[in-house]
Amino acid sequence: MATVEGIADVLGCSGADVEPVVAGLVEQAQAEALSSDRFRLLPEAVAEVDEQFRVDAVRLASVIEQEMEEFHQINSAFKEVVTAWQLRKVDGEVVPNDHDDADYDAAVIARLRSDIHARIVPMVAAVASSEPRLARYGERLEAALVAIEGGDTQMVAHPLRDSYHTVRFELHEELICLSGRNRADEAAAGRA
Repeated sequence: MATVEGIADVLGCSGADVEPVVAGLVEQAQAEALSSDRFRLLPEAVAEVDEQFRVDAVRLASVIEQEMEEFHQINSAFKEVVTAWQLRKVDGEVVPNDHDDADYDAAVIARLRSDIHARIVPMVAAVASSEPRLARYGERLEAALVAIEGGDTQMVAHPLRDSYHTVRFELHEELICLSGRNRADEAAAGRA
């Protein structure tokens, strides 16, 4: 499910550009309008998207496969950073991070920039050289990091915003599809 604004944010265009496309999908019975101005693709359209991913996976599998090991390493480091954002040690006890310690939070954000962002953006650029539409992930990750560094701490990991966590998750899903893998196998192998 998505809103016109959410789709526009992901694609890096305006809602005015997306609105007629979504309306056309609804008119062609490929999507349905839901409450709260949300839309979702119907099964036939999802099947078309899945087929396009299969076609793209054949074309891109070797390129994506080269980057998957790097992504898995980044992903593991990212999970550590997000855990540090959510939990911290106080007097030897692990407690929820209440974000009252500005120095602690600043150190976690610095780790996000140096340990994750500095590695993931070049990896995205490498895969985008073969599939230009993937470059948008780098732009979205940068926008999330700029927002975080500007004080919007929800942009670290918020499921309803284009947070760093959300964008990284979407990138991971797309890389899984484009490498011809699936999430269940990735999870079973400890890579999801």
